[in-house]
Amino acid sequence: MKILLTGASSGIGSVLVKRLVDCADLEITALIHRSLVNISGCEARQGDLNNPELLTRAVDGVDTVVHMAALTSSTQESEYFRINVTGTQNLVDACVLKGVKRIIYISSRAASLDGGGYSRSKLGAEECVKNSGLNWLILRPSEVYGQGAGETINRLIQWVQKYPLVPVIGEGQAILSPVYIDDVVLAMERAILDKELKGETILLSGPEELTFDELVDRIAKYFGVLRFKLHLPAGLVRFGATVLTSLGKKLLVPDQIPRLLCSKDKEIGKTSALISYSPRKLEEGMAAYYKD
Repeated sequence: MKILLTGASSGIGSVLVKRLVDCADLEITALIHRSLVNISGCEARQGDLNNPELLTRAVDGVDTVVHMAALTSSTQESEYFRINVTGTQNLVDACVLKGVKRIIYISSRAASLDGGGYSRSKLGAEECVKNSGLNWLILRPSEVYGQGAGETINRLIQWVQKYPLVPVIGEGQAILSPVYIDDVVLAMERAILDKELKGETILLSGPEELTFDELVDRIAKYFGVLRFKLHLPAGLVRFGATVLTSLGKKLLVPDQIPRLLCSKDKEIGKTSALISYSPRKLEEGMAAYYKD
């Protein structure tokens, strides 16, 4: 099976590629835009989600496309839609034109109408995939942490480890479901290898739902430290993020706040049944993270 991955240079993408190149009967190709992917056994093809001609060349001879590339941080909602929606549609069109059999879209647990520009764009991209006419599968990871994962939970873990005062957006009741990167990547690998799995939207979250306050407390307890939480009004944090981004400092973009606070899917029972999904709890994942 010939597989093309977009977003292969991302944290999760690079870990996934390293697993897939070790699988027998798979030929792995990475779509390269700005960042290089230098992994033995992985071919590279030039591509750009907003360049249909390059995409058509890139998917030539491919059986399955795993689409991970996305814009995750922007001050302009139009940019999210240009990359995440229009770019996905361009990729879908190229797949249809070149006879690709299957597309697997890596979406987000935060895909939602009330989660800000990024969340809405991920939902729009899902619709492009569902309406493609291809065999499709959508995977929705939650808040991933661990070596090579995104910064959100990793940054919180490091902050709690180092500092006595932890800033919290709002009342600390935002719901998160942290999941260790190895568990997510293993689930993705199983989904890719299962050729019969299609037409499903599958959640890849952790085994527990925690409020932000509970998450801070669990991390602090793991390190054996006492930490105090400073609750900041969401409106004030959003204003501060707007000011900082206008000054060119993107520590936090405004739409990350509704992304954190919006309601999210929480049922992984279907996932466990479809791909034998059994993610580890927070403390187990952190132990593996620091062992690595």
